Amino acid sequence: MKRVLIADSHSLFRDFLKQKLTEVQIDVVISQENRDLQTKLITSLPNLIILDMNEDDTDEMEFLMQKVKDSNTASIPVIITGPKRDPANIAPLTKFGVIKYFEKPVKLDVFFNAINKNLHTSLIMDDTPCVLDLHRNNTIIFIEIALGLNREKISLMQFKLAEMIEKEEIESPKIIVMLTSLDFTFADGYNLEFLIDNILSCPGVHQKNVKLLSTSTFIKELVDGHKEYSAIEVASNLPKLLNGLIDSNSESTNIPDFITDQILTASFEDEGDSSLATKFTSDELYNTVTGNEGSVLSLAVIDSDENNLALVKQIFETVGATVDTYSKGQEFSDKYEDGKYNLVILDVFIADKTGLSLLNFIKSRPYGPPVIVYSPSAQKEIIAQCLKLGAKSYLLKPQKPNVLLQKSLSILHFAE
Repeated sequence: MKRVLIADSHSLFRDFLKQKLTEVQIDVVISQENRDLQTKLITSLPNLIILDMNEDDTDEMEFLMQKVKDSNTASIPVIITGPKRDPANIAPLTKFGVIKYFEKPVKLDVFFNAINKNLHTSLIMDDTPCVLDLHRNNTIIFIEIALGLNREKISLMQFKLAEMIEKEEIESPKIIVMLTSLDFTFADGYNLEFLIDNILSCPGVHQKNVKLLSTSTFIKELVDGHKEYSAIEVASNLPKLLNGLIDSNSESTNIPDFITDQILTASFEDEGDSSLATKFTSDELYNTVTGNEGSVLSLAVIDSDENNLALVKQIFETVGATVDTYSKGQEFSDKYEDGKYNLVILDVFIADKTGLSLLNFIKSRPYGPPVIVYSPSAQKEIIAQCLKLGAKSYLLKPQKPNVLLQKSLSILHFAE
């Protein structure tokens, strides 16, 4: 059985992730404290580590350094979730076996795709378009759902709702689920039941305090047909639902005033400090996200030898790198952008442009990446010229894959 070690102090992240991994028979080991992380790593020897990194990453970096010193754990891949960092400071993490770095809040579909690729497993994500948001006003929690019902977001909503209730110490939470923009049919019944059951499973939530706002007759028929939902109210207008939820001792007993004064401004926002986001890349907000999101290392390989291009690309993709290959120097120059690459691997003998001119080009850029010249020429004059023009290293072809990889990681370390 495949095993994953999760090191994260955020209970929402841990619980949701453990549930998803367990569904596909992956054994999950949890570490809530950094002090027992190394012990759990050694005793469990997982196939993958998922590590949360704080702004002060002293403990996490110490763990990663200890990990690579032990031959039994050195090669275990790591996926990190953490704060926004300069890409130049992320690339050196590759030497610790880090294959992906996801900025929080994590978009789960991209995150699970990375796990699938690494473990060769089949974590299935519901890609139904859906916008789901939670906010609280006093003891009333509003769950707004638009576009459709996405089971991943509904599952995540359960954890976020439970966290909200616990964090805000709400003894008797009152829930209004706003579904007014959705039309439902018989085919949606299964997902609607899933939604209601997830809400009712949260601590302190009672049927009598759960209200559904919808114009759909199907929802009312579904709720009325379930004896388990007998106390849940379905209505088509908000004032009607609020009548049964507002405390009798509330300062405002006028429903329109209550809506204006207390409901239209949310008093609870936690998306920013959460490990997880309720938005996926399928949502409109993230339509511009590329398939390279989370990549730790990005490099360009410039070589007229197509076989060597493919080989080097394969070597670096094994450590989670994003690799762009160029068989012509002009193509690289035309597409070059400062900050796009952490490293360039260059053959000085290319079809349309000399490697020396490309070295000059990269050296002239304000934020030119380090360059490794990887070439068959052993001429001292060429080697000297390359190093004079800023190449960090000169390797003779061919080299074993590990030699090229280790030299690259060493250069990235000193470029940090």
